[in-house]
Order: sequence, then structure tokens, then C-alpha cells
Amino acid sequence: MIRVTEASDVDHRRWEDYLQTTNVSHHAYCWHWRSIIRESFAHTPHYLIAENDDPENTSETKEVVGILPLYHVKSMLFGSALISMPYLNSGGILANSDEAFDELLKAAAELSRNLEVDYLELRHRGALNPIPDGLQERSHKVSMVLPLMASAEELFSSFKPKLRSQIRRPSKSGMYAQVSTDDIPVDKALSAFFAVFSEHMRDLGTPVFPKKLFWETHRRFGDNCRIITVWSEGNPVAAGITVRQQNTVEIPWASALRRFNKHSPNMLLYWEAIKTAANEGAEFFDFGRSSFNTGTQRFKQQWGATPVPLHWYYHINRGEIPDINPANPKYAAVVKCWSKLPLPLANTVGPWLTRSLP
Repeated sequence: MIRVTEASDVDHRRWEDYLQTTNVSHHAYCWHWRSIIRESFAHTPHYLIAENDDPENTSETKEVVGILPLYHVKSMLFGSALISMPYLNSGGILANSDEAFDELLKAAAELSRNLEVDYLELRHRGALNPIPDGLQERSHKVSMVLPLMASAEELFSSFKPKLRSQIRRPSKSGMYAQVSTDDIPVDKALSAFFAVFSEHMRDLGTPVFPKKLFWETHRRFGDNCRIITVWSEGNPVAAGITVRQQNTVEIPWASALRRFNKHSPNMLLYWEAIKTAANEGAEFFDFGRSSFNTGTQRFKQQWGATPVPLHWYYHINRGEIPDINPANPKYAAVVKCWSKLPLPLANTVGPWLTRSLP
């Protein structure tokens, strides 16, 4: 018999021990996010654990057979939802058996009703076949994943001549890249990242995440987190943050300043991130999610990355599947207005709004 309970902070080790048995190579399930998202966005976590309910075992020794990290995201603009995992590309149910999966899904649906949210959202990387009763699927995003070679030099040689030329181009303009493991203080690297990221997000017409998200991510993930910065004449012009889980490195956040586009600093940024991942022994580099058939996906594809469709599943309590997307035509006027805001104002208001944009 499977019993599902809600984890507390004392279940940290049991959660991580189970995660190690699954060989999941995406960081979304790491316990670190429980603190990062709670402290950065003030969303309440509801981490569900499925275990074999053997009466002979104590609560500490019961076998964990499944997990599901969830967050209650409340929004005055878009209603409320129970999401696994907000702000990340993956999430959903991990389970050893169909029975454990079903019990976690049943518990999540019941929790969504008890919390009176509009919908439950599970961000799976793999398709559920068949789709469980009561769930609706939306597969509108894709993650782009590049297999890495034994060395960065071998990988660079495998690129087409045009791509190698684009990577070299920023250096010819005097730009250079630094990784947070180099002789650069972490606070300086994070401040440089946020300066680039916030301006780029404003230019896109999208509210920026709070600074605390990036500082907490680096603090919690430690040696599994890298900050890459591209500099020009002492100023940051492109920057990104990578997170590693087992054999995969993902770059969830990356930006380059538009006014430097002609020098292509983003090419040097991504190459430095890929090179660092390869040299540190990772086997895959995940470029993060994109919408299908967009310029962003094509940019990632030129590196040799292949698409991994993302499958998001919804249990709807009220309304319809949400489409909270800056590309949605009904938000066009808001996006245009936001892109014209003074940067200090956008950076003040943006972090408050992003609590509503998972």
C-alpha cells in the first residue's frame, strides 16, 4: 500500500537520497529549490512524498517510492495555481511504479481542490502514455540539448566553420569571457549578470525576476552553479548562469545587451558556458526551453542541439488551460509599454510582478 504525505524541512535527506536512485539529470527536483523559490517569490511549497506504508517500519525508515514538488502560486492578475515547477523547465511526478504515480497524482489533485486553485500544472519532460484521466496536455515548448564530447577542443573542431567564426568574432572586438571560478568575486559576477539580464528583460517587455533568485541559486547550488560574464572595455555585455545536476549542465538564464548585437557577445557567452561544462566532465548541455519554430530555437539548434519536447499536464478546477506568455497577442500593448520603462522603474516593479508569472 502506498501512502502520500507532505514533506517538511526535516525530510531533506530522504528526498535527496531518493532522487539519487532515479538518475534524473535535471536539477528541478533538487531540494535546494524549496528554499530558493520560497525565499525569492514567497510561494508556499507543498512537497509530496509517496512511501510504502509498511507498519513494521518507522516514518524514518519507510521506503520512498515517489516524489512531487509543488508550489502554490497566487496571482491577482492570473488567479492561483499549484505548479511543479514554476520558473523551471521540468517538474511533475517521479515514481517507481504506476501505483505510486497514481497516488501522487490523486494527492496533488485533492490538494489543488483544497487550496481552491484554478488549476494544477505538471511540467514533465517525457510524455505520459496514456494520459491519465482528468489531465489535459499542452506540448508547446521544447528544450534543446547538446551532447558534449570528451574535450572542449574536440567539440569546437566539430562545429561548422561558420559557427566557429561567430564564436571568435566577439574576441576580435576586444571582448572576453570570465567564469565565476576565475579571479572574480561572486558578488561582482552576480551584479554584472543582473545588470545585463534586467536590461535585456526590460527591452523584451518582460518583468525581471528578483535579484534574490540568482543570489540564492548560487548560494544553494555552490560548486554546481557557474556565472559566465562577457566583458567589453570593463563593462558586462552578456551574462548567464548555469546549474549542474549529475551529468547535465543547464543554462536557465542568459542575456546579451542589444546595443552590442553586431559584435555577437552571446556567441562567446554560450561557448564559454559549453566549454566549461565539457571541461568539467558533463555529458550534456541543456540550452533551456524555447517555443517551437522560433528564432530562439534556431539559435540553439545551430550548435548541434536536438529538441526534447516538453509535456505539460493540467488538472483544471476552473476555467481553461492558461496562456501566460508575452507572445500572446492580448498582452502586446503591455509588452510594448513595459519595454519603454526607465530601467530603475522596471527593476523596482518587475520583481513584484514576476511572482504572478510562473
